[in-house]
Amino acid sequence: MIDETWLDEAAAQFRVTDDALRQGMLRFEEEMALGLRQPAASSLYMEPCYVDLPTGRERGRAVTLDFGGTNARAALVELAADGCHVRGEVRRPLRAPGAYDVTHAETAEALFDFLADLVREALARGGARPEDPLPLGHTFSFGTRQRCLSDARLIVWSKEISVPGVEGAYVNAQLRAALTRAGLRSVQPTAILNDTAAVLLAAAFCAPGTAIAAIYATGFNSCYLETFGGQRPPMVYNIESGSFRHFPQNPYDRQLDAASAKPGAQRLEKMISGRYLGELLTRVLREGLHDAALPPLAAEMVGEAAQGTLAALPGGRPLPSAASLATLARALIRRSARLAAMTLAAVLRHRAAADRQPRIAPQTIAVDGAVFAHMPGVAATMQETLALLLGEETAQGLSLCLVRDASGRGAAIAGILGQGERGE
Repeated sequence: MIDETWLDEAAAQFRVTDDALRQGMLRFEEEMALGLRQPAASSLYMEPCYVDLPTGRERGRAVTLDFGGTNARAALVELAADGCHVRGEVRRPLRAPGAYDVTHAETAEALFDFLADLVREALARGGARPEDPLPLGHTFSFGTRQRCLSDARLIVWSKEISVPGVEGAYVNAQLRAALTRAGLRSVQPTAILNDTAAVLLAAAFCAPGTAIAAIYATGFNSCYLETFGGQRPPMVYNIESGSFRHFPQNPYDRQLDAASAKPGAQRLEKMISGRYLGELLTRVLREGLHDAALPPLAAEMVGEAAQGTLAALPGGRPLPSAASLATLARALIRRSARLAAMTLAAVLRHRAAADRQPRIAPQTIAVDGAVFAHMPGVAATMQETLALLLGEETAQGLSLCLVRDASGRGAAIAGILGQGERGE
């Protein structure tokens, strides 16, 4: 059995000082400004999404496709005066053990045919005909380079997805070809955007004034409305916050990064997101228990360990000291939440400076994702960290608002807006 002293020493590796957070916030803010001036010089992609926030008066039908790190979803959505109506939603996991695994499909065609089939089923369930002309809004949860709203090139896969023939290629062009192969030529992809940008559009559609959003789930990212100090038309920017690389790693972070599909990429995401929380805890336990064959822990098990409700380790292995394991799990979760809040504090500071505001105005930040919604202590720790970094008075005017399943609604808004194309 692992001794409590060793577990407590491991937990200390995941504690972050207040000063390190302050320095990280300032460096993140600098990287944002650098990314706007010289994108290739910053660790943050700072990608324009070529879309403004909605007015709330958008109307019409659109197909939505949401391709994330765990599931893919498609639906027929109608924006009407009485709200947003989702019809015929279909959801499939990207991996089905013993059946398929499109996260490591052998060809790009196999991946996009999987997505086109999902769209076909959603239309059938939603009562639309294959020949109905419909715009499609595509939320694509990976870093892209865009020059217009209708299509984007994938920069690099993340979340341990690796499919050849997609990196560097236009995503919606490949989707359009797959839709044609599926007999859905009348469905036209008119928008592609990150899932975080979709959350922002959905939140702003319902709550005007919302200008920052984050996804805190399998992956981690944030986006915001860049106003350019009134010198240019405002535009939503995808930050790709998880790519920030200027925060110190501990030995377990370095081990995880080295063993990942993309060493050196998405370094901050590997310290924050649900995809990696379980793996970090697994690495600590494998080392401490001298059990290299310990099966990986899921993110949900980290939450259970933090609350002292985890019954056993994977594979039926007995638990080490429950109290010390809880201390370790809470340290992992707390670091994750503090780093997430650090990035949002930087975005708030950047927007206030760009608009020449003497102080950060009261506002709502929309957050979607299972880690924010369900991981114990995350929301409270984020609010506490915003107070630490921005001051108690400022933090009292900030509301972290949970929005659920918003990416589909945001995709529909983008699809409808995309019919009036916006590019450089």
